[in-house]
Amino acid sequence: MDKNLDRKWFIAKVKPNSYNSATQNLERQGFETFVPRMEITKRQKNKFIVKIDYVFPGYIFVSFQPHALSWNKINNTYGISKIIAFNNKPSEISSDLIFELKKRYQTDNSSTKEKTLRKGDAIKFYNGPFVNFIAKVESVDKNSRIWVLLEIMGTKRRLKLNKSERNNYNLL
Repeated sequence: MDKNLDRKWFIAKVKPNSYNSATQNLERQGFETFVPRMEITKRQKNKFIVKIDYVFPGYIFVSFQPHALSWNKINNTYGISKIIAFNNKPSEISSDLIFELKKRYQTDNSSTKEKTLRKGDAIKFYNGPFVNFIAKVESVDKNSRIWVLLEIMGTKRRLKLNKSERNNYNLL
């Protein structure tokens, strides 16, 4: 029988500024952890800044086999405030939900972004200064330079995607 099938997912409240120590201490005790993070683009002083932020601030997902490890160890872990429980029993989270969160907030998406774009393809930016804008690919040359047409406030702009901007879109 697969050991991962017996693992259950739970939520633990993290003490302020203790994500790293909580994760290290939980994993040292044999617990699997998951902290979903996402990139957020903010504008500060006429600049766009990309910042990594927590999807669920103050919480961490913890997985373990309930028959092999005691969940009371989580409450006594440095960096953890408490495990979320109802009627003195920790509430279990669906493994499907965790799987979908891991798919969406995977830290290394570089391998999936190597898409071959063709003239006429539509892309939507999910990060950077053009977040939530949809552009149409105008041309892709032999050196992999990508030119797109972006419509902003009723006017179309022709833009060349820089290397840093190439991982900030999804193909529609």
